[in-house]
Amino acid sequence: MSRVEDALQAVVEAFATAFAGRIRGCYVEGSHADGSEVTCSDVDMVVVFKDGFVGDEERRQAEAVGQRCVAESAVELDLVIEDEYGLRRGAWPTLKLGSVLLYGEDIRDGLPLIPLVEWTRDRMHSSLWRTAHLCGRSSVMMPLDYPDPQGEFYGYDQRKMRLAGGEEVQGTRDLIRLVSWSATAILGYRAGQYVARKSDCHTLYRRYIADEWAGLLEDIYALCRGRWHYLIPKEPEERRLLRQICERTLGFENHFLRIYKTFLLAELRSEDAQGRLQALTPLRYVFFDDREVVEAVRALRGDAVQEVRDAVQMVRRAYL
Repeated sequence: MSRVEDALQAVVEAFATAFAGRIRGCYVEGSHADGSEVTCSDVDMVVVFKDGFVGDEERRQAEAVGQRCVAESAVELDLVIEDEYGLRRGAWPTLKLGSVLLYGEDIRDGLPLIPLVEWTRDRMHSSLWRTAHLCGRSSVMMPLDYPDPQGEFYGYDQRKMRLAGGEEVQGTRDLIRLVSWSATAILGYRAGQYVARKSDCHTLYRRYIADEWAGLLEDIYALCRGRWHYLIPKEPEERRLLRQICERTLGFENHFLRIYKTFLLAELRSEDAQGRLQALTPLRYVFFDDREVVEAVRALRGDAVQEVRDAVQMVRRAYL
């Protein structure tokens, strides 16, 4: 078997052994589900427990088994552990629409898709976190600067990748994640579209958004992923192409931040308490250095909902 097949089987066996009779199913998502994987593709898996977790102890044990699987895997493994009850409140499109069953009973037809408003909120807010943290930033302000203005690839190549032989090298995996997830957020917010597969993002963006950034997404998918397999190319001309992609990426990041600011302010000022709560969550970890955002957060100190007032006290001190 291949390294990927070995890794998938190891996860299935680990959970089936540790939690006999409790696993409803195991799924693979992403490129290994749709056959678009390349040499350095990571492996996305979801393990689903029957019904609900039997208390917090079973959840903790499952997380411990998952962490051990990730640590021992010969390939980069992204493992998500869910329970059936949680999924019946709404499954992510990557699971319901873009996965393949590896083990157990297939329950996807009976799962509702997560509501678009919840999907959009998650994608928008998590993309702010990626903008701030994936390339070494700790805060954001508009206009954003490169993570490393002096670097050959402007700091978008900081993420280390582990090769088959165990060697760690710099790569563009985080560059791809940064841009594609921000594009996914824009698709949800501006076009009402879910993205179920990584390979769909650039085509959906071209179809539904079709702005000046569609070409950047296509180049990143075709070159960074398709031609270079997430690795930094060695040939001078190829490196020049990658540098040009990285140079253009900053413009897209600032484009996303302008959209996100509009979205964030609307959520913070919304009459939907859940929207206000979710908008405050990323601000615990990211300081969005913007006067309007700071004022909108401070205005919630007197919110009519106690849970919102409590959430305000948990944001970064700089807002208060």
